Amino acid sequence: MSRYFMYGTSLQESEQMMMSVPNFLPRTKGMFIMGQKTIDEKEEFKRCIYCSEYSKGGCQTAHCPYLLDRADFGQIGYADFIKDSFWDSDDFFFKKRLRGLFRSFTGEWFMSSYHKDRYLCLAQGSALFQSTKKQNLALLYLLTANEQLWDRAKDHIYPNKIALSEISLTGINTTCYALFQAAKTIAGGKLYIEENELADKNLIGEIAFKTIIQSFLIARYGDEIMTVKQ
Repeated sequence: MSRYFMYGTSLQESEQMMMSVPNFLPRTKGMFIMGQKTIDEKEEFKRCIYCSEYSKGGCQTAHCPYLLDRADFGQIGYADFIKDSFWDSDDFFFKKRLRGLFRSFTGEWFMSSYHKDRYLCLAQGSALFQSTKKQNLALLYLLTANEQLWDRAKDHIYPNKIALSEISLTGINTTCYALFQAAKTIAGGKLYIEENELADKNLIGEIAFKTIIQSFLIARYGDEIMTVKQ
């Protein structure tokens, strides 16, 4: 929730000093005094009242832009990211399934060791993910999650693009089709998979549901979201 542009860099202290009130001691790490109240500097990342987006009427944004910062300090977890992203839904059964997802979360973001190995191998250091990084990482996360889908998709991931239109869907099973439709949604910005479909356990199994929801989180927050383990 820092108000500083250089927070977390070597220039952090200099920027804080430049922005401080003249004739007052510069703000440093540790504890500082505001009137008669002692506040830990980390509190600005933990409590909304210290956020630059907060006013007397409360937070002025529809979705918190500092969730990853707050997660770093252990203030929020996996459930908060899901609620911030999906709780606007009016679908009762979709939200009920989301509750089941975050209540059963164990900190694991990958569906199998194969999923993890494939994803990390392609995601690390690839030029493909520099410009539209979050979107492409989310696509890669989906396409590497399922054996059948990966077998069809692996030859259509190029240095400059992921060619979803080239992936053959002939004979594909329901799970793969759901994952592919989620990938199209992320890539095109058009809804190819509906909330009522995601809410249907008979149509989309638990593993596919978790993969799809987590891919949407990656598309929004980047793969830093995977550091959230609680």
